[in-house]
Order: sequence, then C-alpha cells, then structure tokens
Amino acid sequence: MLPVFAIRPTPARKTAAKMLAVTALTAGVLLTAPSAFAADSITQTVTGGSRTASVADLALADVATSHSGTALNTGVMTLSVDDSTGTGAGWNVTEQVSSFAYTAGGNSGTAIPAANFSITSVGAVTSSAGQAIDATGTDVAPTGPQSGNIDTGVTGTLDGPVTVLRAGASFGQGTYSQAINVNLAVPANSRAGTYTGTLTTTITAAP
Repeated sequence: MLPVFAIRPTPARKTAAKMLAVTALTAGVLLTAPSAFAADSITQTVTGGSRTASVADLALADVATSHSGTALNTGVMTLSVDDSTGTGAGWNVTEQVSSFAYTAGGNSGTAIPAANFSITSVGAVTSSAGQAIDATGTDVAPTGPQSGNIDTGVTGTLDGPVTVLRAGASFGQGTYSQAINVNLAVPANSRAGTYTGTLTTTITAAP
C-alpha cells in the first residue's frame, strides 16, 4: 500500500493569501466611496427707505409800510434733501408758494400775491452723508446733486413750481442742503399786520 499524505500550505503562503485578500478589500472601498460636499447659499435683503425734502420756516424781517413804492424784503431759505430709497433713480425738488394771507393785526389787510415772492439765486450744494457730489453734470445730462438750472441759474417767482435742485440717475444717494435766496415785494400802502404764505416743497423721483 502506498503511503497517504496531505500537502498543507506553508505559513508563508497563508500569510500571503491573507494580505492579498485585505489589499483587495481595501482597494474596493477606495474605488466605490462617494465624495461628500454641499453647496449652500447665504442671502441678505436690503430694504429701501424714504426720499424727503423740506425747508425750515422762515420769518422775514419787519418792513415799514410805504406810500411811495414796493418794499423788497430779502431772506434765505435752507433746503434739506435726503434720498435713502436705495433705488438710484435720481430726483428733483421744486418750490412753490401760496399768496400771503393777512393773518394778524386787525387792520383788514389785503393778501400779498404769490407772484411777489421770488427766488433770486441759489447757493452751492453741500453734502453731509452718503454719496459725494459730482459736479460734472449739465442740464441735459445731470449728475450732482446740482442746481435746478445750471445754464441760466435758478430764479423766478414762486406762484408756479420752480426746480431748485436735482440729481441724475445713480447720483444724489445721500443727505444734502442748499441755500435759497429769496425776496418778497411788499406792495405800497400794505396794512400793518402779519402776512403768511405756505411754501410747498416737492421731491419727485427721476431728474
């Protein structure tokens, strides 16, 4: 009878087989693992504010009644403008006055017509906050803020609206002020007392 014997793998072969199996498993994991990342967004909302224009109350100096002619009384109004809308639309400001009604004195005075109140000139625009003033604009292509009429100046009676200040599109996004020189022609033989007019300041979007 022939001898029977079995061939067993040597320890070295067993070790090699295990290493091969581990290597193959690791490679499989590396090849199939997906990449992990996220694309998230951050949003910010900016809300617009208001567009305003105003002139402080003005008390003109007293004048004496006159028999010989009209008395001219001068004064300075200060216009304040702010554009916090965040639209960049530009804007323009107009001024208009009512007739000067006789409001106190007890002498039955007659109202002074609105046409007797005039703008004689306007001062330079100044900025206190926001966008800087751009002085390169023209009446046709305004930047500014700038005078309502660069070529001829701002003058005229205020019985109708007069544009005193304006800003072109993408300009005037800030706080500004302007001096407006005015005079009131007081008719001869005006009764003693107080006369009061209402000044309407209007700011509109777009130059």
